[in-house]
Amino acid sequence: MLNKVMLIGRLVSDPEVRFTPTGKQTSNFRIAVDRNFKQNNEWKKDTLFVRVVTWEALAKRVSDFMKKGNLVFVEGRLQIQAFEKNGQKNWYTDIIANTVILLEKKSVATESSYSPTTGEMAEIPSIPSSDGMEEYDFVPEEIEEI
Repeated sequence: MLNKVMLIGRLVSDPEVRFTPTGKQTSNFRIAVDRNFKQNNEWKKDTLFVRVVTWEALAKRVSDFMKKGNLVFVEGRLQIQAFEKNGQKNWYTDIIANTVILLEKKSVATESSYSPTTGEMAEIPSIPSSDGMEEYDFVPEEIEEI
């Protein structure tokens, strides 16, 4: 069996750092992943907001070097968990990251993006807020077994 996810997106906010009671560090952040598609001869953009969880040494590097707006590559595994709230069963989906790579130079990543092909700086496009936008989630009932 294989459970592997690879995404490229921009951090929606700075990583949130926490520590377990035993002292292990975890950093959580969300990335906005855009998908462009053509519908009725018109280009549309769909944004998916994905929560990423990192642990220990990777969590420390993420919290030290990554900020809102950074373009990152994330590789990890999909984790779906259920919880009960007000008598209703709810589901949430996380990516448990094994690898997070900053795809911009650290010195320019917080304010602008460097293009290695032209050697020019470009402003980072604004990151959409996830407030009021539909969040996508995988529901186990929708997953077909092979």
